[in-house]
Amino acid sequence: MHRPAAVTNFWANLAQSRWMTPHAFQYYCAVSGILSSALFLFGFVAADFVSPIKPYWSAEQTAHHYRAHTNRIRIGASLIVLSGLFYMPFCAAISSQMRRVPNLHYVVQQLQLSAAAAGLWTFILPGIILATTSYRPERSPDITLALNDFFWICTLMPWQTFMVQNFCFSYAIIIDQRKKPLFPKELAIYNMIVPFFWTGSTGIHFSKYGAGAYNGAITFWVLGVTFCFQLALDAIFLMRAIHSEPVGGEQIVDLFPNRIPKDPEAGASGSRTGMGHTSFLDHTSSNGASMAKDE
Repeated sequence: MHRPAAVTNFWANLAQSRWMTPHAFQYYCAVSGILSSALFLFGFVAADFVSPIKPYWSAEQTAHHYRAHTNRIRIGASLIVLSGLFYMPFCAAISSQMRRVPNLHYVVQQLQLSAAAAGLWTFILPGIILATTSYRPERSPDITLALNDFFWICTLMPWQTFMVQNFCFSYAIIIDQRKKPLFPKELAIYNMIVPFFWTGSTGIHFSKYGAGAYNGAITFWVLGVTFCFQLALDAIFLMRAIHSEPVGGEQIVDLFPNRIPKDPEAGASGSRTGMGHTSFLDHTSSNGASMAKDE
């Protein structure tokens, strides 16, 4: 397909601009963590759910709140769903930076990213439920009450995938023993401690009163504040790690990071491969070394 020279030059200049560099793209992903946190919070503010409605309200009281704040709740539902859009790029950037840690087995990085993909629905599904609840506010109050309970339980009860993410991220930080690690060890401690503040929501369905209810101090305020603050804090340190990455990229750890170069058993197994032959591991390592020289 023939294109005018001006169009070709435009796309060429755009591709070579500083806004399209690998560093820039990673910065966009890192900032997405802050945007995800902010949109999730503003969704609750827009829906007039800060502080939350009372779990012990009757069906008529709950339905009245949805009728009186229908448009605000619909806006809040849209913001909550939209927050999930920015969560995945943020987690992908963390996974990418984790790959830079020497001797980090790829299962750690993959587990972090898999947990992020599952945790994405903790943003999207509650927003969809809230949108459904506000879609027909004139329906039977009993149905509205049931959907309202469904929304709060789906929002606050699933913390497990986020704990897996935090532990994988903390593990990568801890084993990075270089003089200039990507992330400070204090960030690992914070990411390991914070998930335990979320576990109180496991029993959210046992109570309609007090700190354990979905409007309580443990299940809403502590969980919400620590979760949103953690996303913003991790995003800031993630941007620092991205800034330290060489412009031309850097060599990622070996395909087999658990292999010890001077392991006697490795040498013995190498001798068993026969004269004039090398093992697959040695072949991989030599390829990696030659690639590094070429770079």
